[in-house]
Amino acid sequence: MYAFVRMFGDPTMLAAWRELEGAVRTGDAAFDKVYGTSFFDHLSANPEVSELFNSAMRQGTTLAAQQLPHQYDFGHFRTIADIGGGDGTLLAGLLQAHPRVRGILFDTATGIAEADRTLRDAGVGERCAILEGDFLTAAPEGAELYLLKSVIQDWDDDRAATILAHIRRVIPDDGRLLIIDPVLPEVVDGSLPSTTYLGGLNMLVNTGGRARTRADFEQLCVRTGFTLQTVTRLPAPVTISVLEATPH
Repeated sequence: MYAFVRMFGDPTMLAAWRELEGAVRTGDAAFDKVYGTSFFDHLSANPEVSELFNSAMRQGTTLAAQQLPHQYDFGHFRTIADIGGGDGTLLAGLLQAHPRVRGILFDTATGIAEADRTLRDAGVGERCAILEGDFLTAAPEGAELYLLKSVIQDWDDDRAATILAHIRRVIPDDGRLLIIDPVLPEVVDGSLPSTTYLGGLNMLVNTGGRARTRADFEQLCVRTGFTLQTVTRLPAPVTISVLEATPH
């Protein structure tokens, strides 16, 4: 938990929280107001903070990477594309569990900085292409299954829809989309820990994103040419769900 605690206790993250009221009232990221640039652009310009962020995201993904291969049938896909997949921790876990599957890891230069080592150490480097790009601009072709873990929650509805629309343009008609994010109940009912709601506020103040309900995800999917089929909560202590959608 070292990098996670360091990152979320870093002055870079905490400064935006001082503008929480404005973020809640407007729905806009407070980070941009404080720093004059977006959170992810700030990371790109500050390698030390970026490395800390990548380490924290890796720690937060490790348990999900162990659980996910057993919660969904990945074996009948030839190629899986992890969009915004960072250093490849999640994709490495999936490829280790399914030796016949190939992978595409797609993220910015900052995001994939340590991906080659992660995939190589997992013994799956030869089965995975690492592609640099921006999911707000395009998505790579060549996969039957597209993954978005902890991506949609980082963005407002318009930019989240942009990301999904890019995937819709390249996904085959019989392909599948998996969104892996927290899914909030319609009313706070104790089914999720308070940290899930705190995380939603953290997305709001730093990136302009938010945690969403199933209805919110359904609306995003319909808007971008997908149909939400199933929502499956991963086993505790993980508090995220797997949302499966199909093109229509």
